[in-house]
Formats: sequence, C-alpha cells, structure tokens
Amino acid sequence: MARLLKEMKATGTIQEKVKAYNDANREVAILCNHKRTVAAGHAGSIEKMQERINGLRYQLWRTQMMMIDVDPKIKKKKGAAYFERPEDLDIDWVKAHQEAEVEELRQKITKKFEKDNEKLAAEGEKEMKPKELQERLEKADELEAKYKKENKTGKVEAEGKGPSIDKLETAVDKLNQRIENMKVQMEDKEGNKEVALGTSKINYIDPRLTVVFSKKFDVPIERFFSKTLREK
Repeated sequence: MARLLKEMKATGTIQEKVKAYNDANREVAILCNHKRTVAAGHAGSIEKMQERINGLRYQLWRTQMMMIDVDPKIKKKKGAAYFERPEDLDIDWVKAHQEAEVEELRQKITKKFEKDNEKLAAEGEKEMKPKELQERLEKADELEAKYKKENKTGKVEAEGKGPSIDKLETAVDKLNQRIENMKVQMEDKEGNKEVALGTSKINYIDPRLTVVFSKKFDVPIERFFSKTLREK
C-alpha cells in the first residue's frame, strides 16, 4: 500500500481522490484474498444510483433549455446539439420521471400536513380541515401542469428569481459536477462489490498511510475512518 500511495497522483474532485484511494486499497484486498459475497441488494442499489444520475441529467437538460427562454439567440450561439435531450432519456422515460416527481411532491405535502395536524392536536389546538390539504396540493397540480405544457410545446420556461444566462450556466456547471461525482461513486461501488475493503483498510494497512494520503491530497479523514476509529 505504501508503494501504491507513493506512486499515486490523485487529482480531480474529492470523490475522485477517494476512488483513487479505494482503487489502491482494492489491490491490497485482492492480494490478501479479502473477498466477500455480492450483497443481495447490490444490483438494486446500483439501479437506484443510475436513476438518480438520470434524474440529474434530465434536470441539466431542462436548465439548458431555460437558457433559450431567457435568450432565444443563445441556441445559435451554443449550437443546437447543446440543447438536445440525451437519447436514452426518451419521452416515455421523461413522462415516468415527471409522474414520479409529482407523486413524490404529493406525498411530501400530505405527510407535512398530517404532521402539522398531529402537532396541533397534541397542543390542544383545532386541526386543519381537508380543504387546507387540497390547497397545499395545488403546488403538485401546478408542477404536473407545467410538465404537461413542456411536453406539448417542447419549451421550458426559466425558473427562479431573475433568471439570467450567467445564473443558468452556473447551475449547469454545478449539475455537471454532481453528475460526475455520482458516476464516480457508482463506479467505485461496482468495483468494490466483491472485495472487503474494510478488512484491509482497518486490519492490514497502517492507518498512518491513510492519514498521509488524507493530508497530501487534502481529503477529509472522515471520508476514510468513522468517528469511532478516528478516536482510537
């Protein structure tokens, strides 16, 4: 491990550096035959991560489309390809994703309403009537209507206070970074599915090497050791 860390030139984001460390740790674990059975829920976990990534990609595309609403000339400036929706996010996927978002919002609003009523009841106050819930749920209805309009017109209206190209480009950069971070996490998770990294990291690798890596590449030690292990 000492040799691997010495040769390492970890660059990029914190998540990419963590993956580089895990890659080196994986080599040690394989040499020490630290294998494990693939977790029963691994495939489902990877699928959920991919779905979250796709959700961010859809959000990214919508944000890019908002630029056209702010400045129609931007399409010619950036080129039509910049505003094309990813091919794998076809209209069937889009509609299913939109429906899931609307339903998630409905459930969130309903749970908040029920919790508020429970609090009122506990304090001896009068509970809110179902009409209040219906009014709150209008927010989900508005989201549903907005998505239907987008699907029909092929246009996305800019959101937020005082939307501008600069603000939207900043949002695009942040979304791209989140997508890349999640892709790295998913790749790391997939690579570690049959290897017990914890065994080698805790029992076979000198913790001082991990501390050196943490300081050298400016990665929080919390990313490698739990609070209990750090206190030891």
